[in-house]
Amino acid sequence: MNMRTRPIVPSIAAAALLLAACKSSAPEPTAEANAEAKMPARVELKSEYTATAQVVSVERADRILTLRREDGSLLVVQVGQAARNFDQVMPGDAVRVRYAESLAAERRPAGDTAMPAVAATAAGRAEAGAKPGGGIGAAATVRVKVESIDLARDLVVCSLASGELVAHRLATPQGRQFAKGLKVGDVVQLDYDVAVALSVEEL
Repeated sequence: MNMRTRPIVPSIAAAALLLAACKSSAPEPTAEANAEAKMPARVELKSEYTATAQVVSVERADRILTLRREDGSLLVVQVGQAARNFDQVMPGDAVRVRYAESLAAERRPAGDTAMPAVAATAAGRAEAGAKPGGGIGAAATVRVKVESIDLARDLVVCSLASGELVAHRLATPQGRQFAKGLKVGDVVQLDYDVAVALSVEEL
């Protein structure tokens, strides 16, 4: 079905040996360096929910369902060809939607540069004769360069490899903590995964 959703682990042992070897000659770290070291170099945000809606009407020719959500509001969904047995869907059927997404952000080592996005998608559908259903999964990864940070307004502006600017608003405590460890010029890798499944079930 057609659904739209909006787009290195270092060796601890080796690092410990290197620090031990350099301890006698290395200068004491500054307070700023100590604060930055305490900031997470990687953050992962996840969200998942399941909702049930009732089919209000079915438009066979255009494969469109009008659904009533649990709060009473209406939602119109166009079901793609990947969802088999669409002709079995009837008004009154229950449609269960499962949605899960994750976003991981990692501060890259100095010298890394922004890279174009790489994306992949996968889809599945119900077996012939089964109740209608289908799902889609997508994953994307991109490296961006931090252009500005406004912690007071929870806003970070990054540039893509193409030079296009993208503004991202920090919406979670984990994201805000991660942003405190960033500085202008840092390169951040973003890994995004989303999975959506829709199935028609008996009431």
